[in-house]
Amino acid sequence: MSSSKKSNKDILQAPRGMRDFFGDAFIHKQEFFQYAETIAEQRGFTGIETPIMEHTEIFLKGIGDGTDIVDKEMYSLETIGGDQLTLRPEGTAPIIRSYIEHGMGSLPQPQLFHYSGPFFRHDKPQKGRYRQFYQFGLEVMGSRDPLYDVHVIETGYTIVKQSGQNIVVKLNSLGSYKVRQQYVKKLVEFYTEHKQELAERDQSRIQTNPLRILDSKEETTVAINQQAPRLIDYLDEDSQKHFNQVQMLLEKIDIPYVIEPFLVRGMDYYEHTVFEYVIQDNDGNESFALGGGGRYDGLAEMIGHTKSVPSVGLGLGVDRIIETTHNNAFRMEEKKDVPLIITDDSLYAEALGVIKKTTTVNTQRIFLYPLFGKLSKQLSRIEKEGYQTVIILGEDEFKKNMVTLRDLKTQTQEDVRVEDLQTYLS
Repeated sequence: MSSSKKSNKDILQAPRGMRDFFGDAFIHKQEFFQYAETIAEQRGFTGIETPIMEHTEIFLKGIGDGTDIVDKEMYSLETIGGDQLTLRPEGTAPIIRSYIEHGMGSLPQPQLFHYSGPFFRHDKPQKGRYRQFYQFGLEVMGSRDPLYDVHVIETGYTIVKQSGQNIVVKLNSLGSYKVRQQYVKKLVEFYTEHKQELAERDQSRIQTNPLRILDSKEETTVAINQQAPRLIDYLDEDSQKHFNQVQMLLEKIDIPYVIEPFLVRGMDYYEHTVFEYVIQDNDGNESFALGGGGRYDGLAEMIGHTKSVPSVGLGLGVDRIIETTHNNAFRMEEKKDVPLIITDDSLYAEALGVIKKTTTVNTQRIFLYPLFGKLSKQLSRIEKEGYQTVIILGEDEFKKNMVTLRDLKTQTQEDVRVEDLQTYLS
C-alpha cells in the first residue's frame, strides 16, 4: 500500500471535500432532516436505514459502467477476507437490496420509505458539492402506477419549496427499456457524425454508454447535445400514456414543471419518468438542481433479482439546500399524526388539498395513508398499526366539503367540515 506522508498540520484538518458540522450548521442540518421526515411521514413514508457500505457489485450493476460515479468517483476497498466493498455513493440500490433481502415483496404493496445520511463520491469539491455529502431520499417500491411518480415529486417539491427559493420541476420521460434501445441507435448515429466536436471523454462513450453523453457537463458536448434527437419523440404508446398521466396529475395539484427533453439523470437504472428540482430566479434563469429522481422498474433485475420491482424515488442534496436557505427555514414544533385515507385513487389530489388547507408548518398532524385501495383493507391495517383516529375522504364527503372523522377505539364517527378539522383534532 502506497501513501504520501502528511504533515501534522494536514492530518489535523478534515480530509479534502469533507467537513465538520457544529453550532448553527449542525442545528440547521438537523432541522432540515426533521422537517423532511415530517413531510414524508405525513404522506405515508416510513423510515429505513441501510449500512454505509455495500458490495461493490451492487453499484457496478445498478448505476452502470460509463457513468462518472462508477468510472471515477467510488470509494472502494477489499477487506481482509477478500470482499469488495464500496462506501455508498447513492441510496436507491442499497434500499432495493434491502427490500429483496428481507422479502418485502410479500408485504402489502407498495412500500414507501424515506432515508437520510452521509454518502460518498470522489468528486471535485466545490460550493454545495462535497466528497462526503448528505442526502434525504424517498422510495416507493412495488407499483407501476404513475400516481406514485407524482406522489414522490409532490413530496419532494413540498420539502424543497420550504427553502424559500423559486423552485421549478424539470421533467422528462426515458420510456421503457425497448424504447431506449431504439433511441440509443439513433443517438449513436448522431454522435458518430459529430464525434470530433465532442469532448474527448465523451467520444469514448459513443459505443459504451451514449445516454451518458446527454448528461455531460463538458461545454463542447453540451452545445452538441442541443441538436441531438429527443427521446420523448420516440416514446411508444404505453410510455407516452404513463408520461401524460404524470403531467396531468402534476397540473391538477399545481406543481410547476417544464419538459426538459435531454434530462437523463446520472444513473443507468432510470426509465420512464425522470425529474429534477431546479432553483429559478425572477427572470427565469436557472442556477442549479437541489435534487431529483425517477422511476426504476428494472433495477432489481439489474442487480441480480429474479423478479422486477417497479419503483420510483428521489434524492435531495441536503448540503446544497441548507447552504441556500436561512438558518430557521426548516424549524418546526413537535406534532401528532392522524392518517387520512381515500375511498378511491381518483381523490388523491383532493386529499392533498385537504391536508394543505388544514395544516401549517408548525401544526401538521394529518398524513396521507399510503395503502390506496379498498376502504376496509386500509381501516384494518390502520387499526393494527395502533392509530386511534382516522380521517376518511370519499366522493360524497368531498362534494360537501366534508370528511368523516372515525374513532377506531369506540367505532363511532361523525362528518366534519374541512375548515373545522383542526379544531376537532386539537
